Amino acid sequence: MFPYLSDIQDLKYVNATSRLASLYPYIKGLPGRGNLLKLLVLEVALIALFTTLIDKAITFSLALCFYMIIIVNYLFHRIGRELVNFRRLNGLMIIEMSLIFLGLLFFYLLDLTLGYRKLGLAILSSMISFGVLLRGLIVRTLSGDDVKSTITYTLSISLLEIFPFIYTVHKDLGYAVIIGQVIGNVSHHIYSIFINSRLKIRGLKPIELLSAILMVFLEGRKEHLENLAEKLDTKAEIKIDVLMFNPMDKSDKIALVVPTFHPGPFRDFGSTILPYIIEEKFSKIGVKTVFVRGLSDHSRNIISRMDCEYISDTLLRTFENYDGRCSSMAGDFKIVKKDSVSAYLLPIGKTTIAILTLHPKGMEDIPPEVMEGIYREDLVVIDAHNSFSENVKELDGDKFKNIRELLYIISNTNVDRSSNIIKAGYGESRIEGYSIEDGVGPQGIRAILLDNGKEEFALIVIDSNNAIPIVRERILHEVGRLGVRYCEVVTTDTHIVNGVKLGGRGYHPIGELIPVEAIIPPVLRAVEQARRNLTRVEVSRITLTFNNVKVMAKDFLEEAEKKTFKALTYLEICMVLTFIASLVLTLITF
Repeated sequence: MFPYLSDIQDLKYVNATSRLASLYPYIKGLPGRGNLLKLLVLEVALIALFTTLIDKAITFSLALCFYMIIIVNYLFHRIGRELVNFRRLNGLMIIEMSLIFLGLLFFYLLDLTLGYRKLGLAILSSMISFGVLLRGLIVRTLSGDDVKSTITYTLSISLLEIFPFIYTVHKDLGYAVIIGQVIGNVSHHIYSIFINSRLKIRGLKPIELLSAILMVFLEGRKEHLENLAEKLDTKAEIKIDVLMFNPMDKSDKIALVVPTFHPGPFRDFGSTILPYIIEEKFSKIGVKTVFVRGLSDHSRNIISRMDCEYISDTLLRTFENYDGRCSSMAGDFKIVKKDSVSAYLLPIGKTTIAILTLHPKGMEDIPPEVMEGIYREDLVVIDAHNSFSENVKELDGDKFKNIRELLYIISNTNVDRSSNIIKAGYGESRIEGYSIEDGVGPQGIRAILLDNGKEEFALIVIDSNNAIPIVRERILHEVGRLGVRYCEVVTTDTHIVNGVKLGGRGYHPIGELIPVEAIIPPVLRAVEQARRNLTRVEVSRITLTFNNVKVMAKDFLEEAEKKTFKALTYLEICMVLTFIASLVLTLITF
């Protein structure tokens, strides 16, 4: 009965925003609670104990110097450099101490047990240089590309790590440690200078940009990324349509909001948060708000929180002061198709709503350019965004062409408005036990039930970023059993779920982690509530256009993703060269 269940099995494609988010675990820090102090203290004690097997003279000074590193971490944390904190520095040192321990272990095994002292020294030096390289790069990123702070911290740590090995019986051990520290520090600086000069993203240094993005992911601080992104000076026109269902009794008003801003790019940054701001303001005046997706793509990600506040305030004032004409006219609901694209046409009031879907084929953002040369004054287009596929990065030429052809057909389709009765009802529900990490946003599930006097249409809106095709299939089947003849499932495409569940794609479309069986009951509750609230309404439409809104262009994210992964490739090369350089130099020295 449900042939699209197989679509869940093969999840391969990773888009630009999600690929960037997938890098977060590599810098997030070690697992565990607290500030990792106990773990670091224990590791230093074990390293100190192990050095008694190599040279007892090292043990006390090593423990003293390595424990002083903890004090340096605390002092550097107190200075307060961007993302630097005690836990992250301790986590970083745990990684570096582990590499030092491995180096000492190799040295012990190769020297004292097998007699390959030079090779043991070379491997120890290489392991140290590897750890110093990572330390420098991560601290520079955490400090917001602050070169002075990074040099001060890394040199302080290097001196404390070198000191215990200088006054030992084995002088060559001290030289090997010094070689590793010098090579690691030099490699870190050369790599940082190289990528900051050769891999700039729209003129922005990649380390500084990465730091700003991590501030959003790690601490929810958005101002730095806003400041950087605004330097791009990319602007766009943002249009918002609001269909107001005004009840003839004392029921709450319903606002169906169809924006052309993109609800992204991730978490609560930019216009991701705008639908929730608008809903909060509307709820204070007793309006039930339902957001759907208009025609937009990542070139419509609003950057500035000030722009978001201005848009929401303007929309609220316009809504409160609107005295335009309402209409109770309605027409027959119908479905129009063109190849793989279909649309519901809903003549409501003086507006004709068209809800586009490519289900069961995969669909992605339908950009506003699809309407070029097509115009119909009463038309409001909704992108259902309800059929997720890993194999679809963006609309290909054929799909884009089919959508345009269907919209052209719609623009020339006559709709009757013979009924003078419109009834509308609102219902909402939540998927209990699941959160944004699982792919569902805070608006949960909302339903608007429309009755034109002949038949009912249920609009089911799920606050998620797309949906596995089986979700729509099942919902249409189950809602149909309630006696609702027409039904469409749409998602808000909210990106508040993006970058929360990190690793892999960076988010879960609805139905991937949350089973369909958990989605159906709240959907039916929302529809049944909407039916109970069904009442006669008049419909009016507000259209607002905002010019020169600062946006994060789609090609900016794509360039950031491309150059970030190029920088990672260079980092792999740098790591290998650093390891080899320390190895060879140590072998030559001794």
